[in-house]
Amino acid sequence: MKKFLLVIICCFTALTVFAQGKVYTEQLVVTVNGESTAPQLTGVTVIDNGNQTIDFELKNFFLSSADTKVPVGNIKVENIPVTKGDDGLDYIKFEGAITIQPGDMEGVDAWVGPMVGEIPMKLLGKMNDEKLFVTIDIDMQETLGQIVYVKLGTDDFVTNGRVYTEQLVITVNGESTAPQLAGVTVIDNGNQTIDFELKNFFLSSADTKVPVGNIKVESLPVTKGDDGLDYIKFEGAITIQPGDMEGVDAWVGPMVGEIPMKLLGKMNDEKLFVTIDIDMQETLGQIVYVQLGKDDFITNGKVYTEQLVLTINGESSEPQDAGVTVVDNGNGTINFVLRNFFLGSGEDGIPVGNINMEGVPVTKGEDGLDHIFFEGSTTIQPGDMEGVDMWVGPMVGEIPMKLQGKMNEEKIYVTIDIDMQETLGQIVFVQLGTDDFINQEETDVINEVASLHKSSVDVYDLSGRRVKNPSRGIYVVGGKKVLF
Repeated sequence: MKKFLLVIICCFTALTVFAQGKVYTEQLVVTVNGESTAPQLTGVTVIDNGNQTIDFELKNFFLSSADTKVPVGNIKVENIPVTKGDDGLDYIKFEGAITIQPGDMEGVDAWVGPMVGEIPMKLLGKMNDEKLFVTIDIDMQETLGQIVYVKLGTDDFVTNGRVYTEQLVITVNGESTAPQLAGVTVIDNGNQTIDFELKNFFLSSADTKVPVGNIKVESLPVTKGDDGLDYIKFEGAITIQPGDMEGVDAWVGPMVGEIPMKLLGKMNDEKLFVTIDIDMQETLGQIVYVQLGKDDFITNGKVYTEQLVLTINGESSEPQDAGVTVVDNGNGTINFVLRNFFLGSGEDGIPVGNINMEGVPVTKGEDGLDHIFFEGSTTIQPGDMEGVDMWVGPMVGEIPMKLQGKMNEEKIYVTIDIDMQETLGQIVFVQLGTDDFINQEETDVINEVASLHKSSVDVYDLSGRRVKNPSRGIYVVGGKKVLF
């Protein structure tokens, strides 16, 4: 009989059926008659029934060989008892016979699983809110001549740790990978430090994957930012540890000894953003830049949309809509973020990144507006626009920059001088919004607009023409500008 290997294909479009369920994404390894597949990410749905039982479903199984794919179906087990372990994890166990259900993947008309009837199965597992580890023994000896062993996840729970799952982008010598989901573990040591671990790290290119190992940094200091986020920073040398992924016999990281590394990051309970610079120039001839997550923390921020005009070496672009985020830190400062900034437009535009200035002082002007000012050097962060693989800003290091602006609840006006003369040969001037705020004296008479509109008082537009029925806009009434 032809030997099959089991391949799991997940149809995420069908997950809406389990609105009250939780989807875990873990590495899956399947062994059929002693022969194992390579690990691959897949998803499993767990539904809490609220009575110390769960429903478990692994969707759209295929039995596959080099030249054949046999659609099996959905492995679903209902009302599995849940017990709480001493380690705080939830344990699940099932042993019995099940009937595999039809899958729901488009293009598949017939699923083999429901045709073969009941199949003996044993399921063991443990889980918490962040991760899941399950083994499944499936006896298909009588039906397909196969003994199947499924392993989902790894038994490496950290009971006092938190696992963040974020998009990972790796840039090696200036060439970036496509984003992919990756998990990182953070352990709070309870003394304002954390342990950080990125497991089973690979260096990938178009035709090769190099298994590096586990990047682990212990006792990282944590500081609380004015924005409520926890900030971490490390600069030094580390030795990469061996990974624990099945099927990998040799990890390169431990062989090359200590490696210079710089790690910067921020996090809260929901998400994490980290950049890691790894200098492997002397060992593997590579400069590696890792970005995990996105720097899009906005908790109390306000987004202004204004016209942006870009002037490069004296030549200006056409105005275009752009959004800027302002986060009030509550201590007389703001954080200012202009996201996904490009030099130029269209096919000639250079993707620069996110201009992020933190702790910019705010002063109240006599005109009633909030005035902001920053002058110094900043490092531009990578953007997060889909389809852009490489952002120039993070590569050029610190850039001299001057920001001046004013704002109220409705609008913002900002100018930014960016000196890229040494890096890109450009002097850049950014103007966001227009300086046409209505001052306090003018806004004081806004409350009179309704009565003026109905009275016989003469109203003129800004060109001096008398207007009988003023619509929205700014007009002159009694020698003062009035906003209708």
